[in-house]
Amino acid sequence: MINIISFGAGQNSTAMIIKMYNDEIQIDEIIYSEVGNEMPETYMFLKEFKKWCKTKGLLFTEVKSKLGTIRDYYETKKIIPYRMFRHCTHKFKVIPINKYIRDKYGLKTEINMFMGIASDEKHRRDKIRGRKQFTFKFPLVEWDIDRQGCIDIIKKEGLSVPVKSGCYFCPFQSKSSWKDLYKKHQELYEDSIKFEKNGKAYPEGSLMGNITLEEFKIALKEQRKLFPEDVSITKCAWCHT
Repeated sequence: MINIISFGAGQNSTAMIIKMYNDEIQIDEIIYSEVGNEMPETYMFLKEFKKWCKTKGLLFTEVKSKLGTIRDYYETKKIIPYRMFRHCTHKFKVIPINKYIRDKYGLKTEINMFMGIASDEKHRRDKIRGRKQFTFKFPLVEWDIDRQGCIDIIKKEGLSVPVKSGCYFCPFQSKSSWKDLYKKHQELYEDSIKFEKNGKAYPEGSLMGNITLEEFKIALKEQRKLFPEDVSITKCAWCHT
């Protein structure tokens, strides 16, 4: 039986790996799928975490989709990812990881696939799909460790606490996340506007769903509150870990 960890570069999967290592739970390989459009803070943390893995003797593997980056793919198709209809998770995370595992381990090797889903988000387990040879494991749920518990584990290990993982233009972001993107990385916010406008369904089709990023930017500049924060977003099962 091979123990593989699907690493999303966020707080959950980072804490899960740290605890598994410290508890001497077998880790055969950590696999991270590079989609090309993560937050700058995520890429900074990745450098730090790769060094940590190396010092612990953990095998860290990075895979990529043959389709290129998520942004380039959608831009070429003149579409954008939506919460209900999107291809990003499957095409840019699931498929590259599955292909790598198939090529390296074959189709008959039994795989324990460890997913970083915290106990306060355990409803996301039901959305996980994968190959028949996978037995999905959710140790954070079993250990009853929530997101704050993950942060505590990371801090105790002496590592920087990563931001929530996900593309900077991810439609699963909350409105407060879009606001933070505008304040901290205006160039990425402007790029997201350009990306959104390239979609053939624009302006009806927008990343936020009920307002365009251009309109949201104007509201931010005028310090207007257009609608209450969306706190009930159902996040993607493979991302934001």
